[in-house]
Amino acid sequence: RVLLVDFDPQGALSVGLGIPAHSLEQTIYNVIIEHSVGVDEVVLNTMVDDMDLLPSNIDLSAAEVQLVAEVGREHTLLRTLRPVMDQYDYILVDCQPSLGLLTVNALAAADGVLIPLECEFFSLRGAALLIDTIQKVRERLNPKLEITGILATMFDPRTLHSREVMARVVEAFG
Repeated sequence: RVLLVDFDPQGALSVGLGIPAHSLEQTIYNVIIEHSVGVDEVVLNTMVDDMDLLPSNIDLSAAEVQLVAEVGREHTLLRTLRPVMDQYDYILVDCQPSLGLLTVNALAAADGVLIPLECEFFSLRGAALLIDTIQKVRERLNPKLEITGILATMFDPRTLHSREVMARVVEAFG
């Protein structure tokens, strides 16, 4: 059994699974901000057997500001997911491409990180910043956090640019 957690305010994972995210009454936002809302109340079944979704929408963007004053704010997602962890073999958290408090929450709750990396040079810089953040989270919040892998995306072997970026990724990360 797999739980997908859409932890991106754009809600692309939810929309990609056919969920009308903009019209949802309750999302991951309600679970992490309103302590009276439980994960079980918000999790949705998907069209795929044994795969559930904890959806998101633009409301989640407000959570970053609201969590700033919270004690233990970096572990909010972990506390939120703890009641359902035993119900799933895997919990996959889809994050926004920023290194803010929501991403730090995801890293603090995770065992591993799979980094999607577009095969272009600006993405390499972003990956380097993410790896720095992962190291800080490992040192300060989650010593078990590991980089599971890097998933090269939009690779076009016909272009020199893609091949050079891939060579750099392999050189840096194996």
